[in-house]
Amino acid sequence: MIVKELSKPSSILKLEALMRRIPIDHAKYAEIKEDLRKRLAGYNGERALSYYLDFLPDKDYFIFHDLCLPNGPHHFQIDYLVLSRHLAFILECKNFYGTLLLEDSFNQLIRTANDKEEGFQNPISQTKWHQQQLSTFLNSYGYSQIPIDYLVAFSSPSTILKTNSRSQSLLKRIVHGYNLLDRLNEIGKAYKKDVIEMKHLRKLCKLLLKSHVPSDQNISQKYVLTKSDVKTGVQCPNCLSFGMVRLRKKWFCEKCGCFDKNAHVEAVKDYFLSLNSTMSNKQFREFTHLSSVDMASKLLMRMNLPSSGANKGRVYHPQ
Repeated sequence: MIVKELSKPSSILKLEALMRRIPIDHAKYAEIKEDLRKRLAGYNGERALSYYLDFLPDKDYFIFHDLCLPNGPHHFQIDYLVLSRHLAFILECKNFYGTLLLEDSFNQLIRTANDKEEGFQNPISQTKWHQQQLSTFLNSYGYSQIPIDYLVAFSSPSTILKTNSRSQSLLKRIVHGYNLLDRLNEIGKAYKKDVIEMKHLRKLCKLLLKSHVPSDQNISQKYVLTKSDVKTGVQCPNCLSFGMVRLRKKWFCEKCGCFDKNAHVEAVKDYFLSLNSTMSNKQFREFTHLSSVDMASKLLMRMNLPSSGANKGRVYHPQ
């Protein structure tokens, strides 16, 4: 059963919004583009693995995607958490191309691709750390009886995996996505005993959902962007140019002649994603190049956005 479904992370949505609104010649454009590429690769890898997880019996397994849990003042993020009456299972997803070497002496991952070597954190060490943090979390809520196991799955079948380690226990922690279910079945044979009743397992699922901390990083602060760095205006859904004007109760693109009734909705989403988590009537007008206070109020009210404050102090929040 999918408890927390696969969805595009807010970090990607924010980067996509910036890519729409940052000029191509901006000093941060290349960095933002590369960060988006890396995050999309990770997300696409997680999507590829979700195909295999869909084959797990709904009645026996509870699956969480992209779960971020607190651990004291910090948080830890798990790509996939699979719960059953027998164990909790962490699945770390990696989507790398090229040839990968799990180097034992210095405990790192080395990728060779296009005649270039790059070093990365050993994903097994990373996932083992998540195991320890999840154990601390579960213990604090009285679920210390649940054993926690883990795997690192590489989603691309073309990725070549190598290692200089002779540790069989280490090698069993690594799997290609297409072998995931076989490896899960193999691991499951070591955990046949029920350690938690189904009613308590469902309570734990609710606890995990309640404890999940969505990412709320201000993307403009991360890249040290100012309001002037971000393009304003309503984007035409047809030709993608900016600067549609309000005409006869619709938005009109002077470049391609397109009319659209709700083009401002995407502009509001871009504002929340790229600039701020609140929007006033004035900020809406500035961002959409709208002059009428009354028209701005009507458009914002029709979007049914959550709001706080009243009159001139009213601000709107993303849904």
